[in-house]
Amino acid sequence: MINCKKIAIGLIVLYLISGCSDKHDTLAKSQAVIRVDDRVLTLAEFNEYFEPIRMSYNKEQAEDSATVHEARLRFLLQLVEEMIILRRADELDLHILPQELDEAVRDIQKAYPESGFESVFLRQAIAFETWKKRLKHRLLVEKVIRKELLKEISITPEEIKNYYDKHRKEWGGHEEQVHARHILVSSEDQAKKILKRLQSGEEFATLAHLYSIAPEAQQGGDLGYVVRGQLPRCLEEPLFDLEQGAVSPVIKTPYGFHIFLVIKKEKMREPDIEDWIERIKESIQQERLDAAYGPWLAGLRSRYHVEVNEDII
Repeated sequence: MINCKKIAIGLIVLYLISGCSDKHDTLAKSQAVIRVDDRVLTLAEFNEYFEPIRMSYNKEQAEDSATVHEARLRFLLQLVEEMIILRRADELDLHILPQELDEAVRDIQKAYPESGFESVFLRQAIAFETWKKRLKHRLLVEKVIRKELLKEISITPEEIKNYYDKHRKEWGGHEEQVHARHILVSSEDQAKKILKRLQSGEEFATLAHLYSIAPEAQQGGDLGYVVRGQLPRCLEEPLFDLEQGAVSPVIKTPYGFHIFLVIKKEKMREPDIEDWIERIKESIQQERLDAAYGPWLAGLRSRYHVEVNEDII
């Protein structure tokens, strides 16, 4: 579910969009790709935000205009959703204070070994201020969702008991559980490229932050503890076959291409309900959030004037 303590990461020190002349830069800065009431995202900003995705491609993918265009369209839809929620933040007068942003940056830095944080900027060619702006937006999106949706979710002891009884096998009927990280991408070539970087010693959390399209990417791919029965079998079996500390090969499923890292592997005792209350609350909360999110977002979109100019991307 939404983790309000940690948000995603991506990085750099110096950034230029390759091949753009001053004239093209000026034009890009004036062209609106997305407009939600008074909020505007220009083509220049879109290109800047998309750059880490573009840089993850191998030479063949980068030269395939259809592949790149499809990825840009998917990214465009994500940004439209984000801007609608940011517009709601304007209405609610919600903001991210400087100290909140600084704290989030410090939390992210803790996930890296010494000098590792800076090296990702150098390697990925992403401007630090651009990354920080994107982080601020993500923090604000989560703040809006907490205020608008999570505040409405109250869970009674009876609901917790009913959920536990319904999912008793899932919550405690198996011996093993693993604490894992996960990367999901849509391209097999990209997955193989990421796996090669992992095998050369790069941080799993860093690459998950940068490239994974799974929801937990914002937490460095951290799935938390996974119990047998929680994942589809096509993912569960290869995950639970891994030894502690191991990285999986690329796993192809109908959802895309996956890579797992097993942080810790534990035997489980049969717990009573008290051992699972917090996880049960999170599961119920996530189910309700998933059900409410789509209609809530659609309602916001219908209230605002939304323009999307996909022809210019």
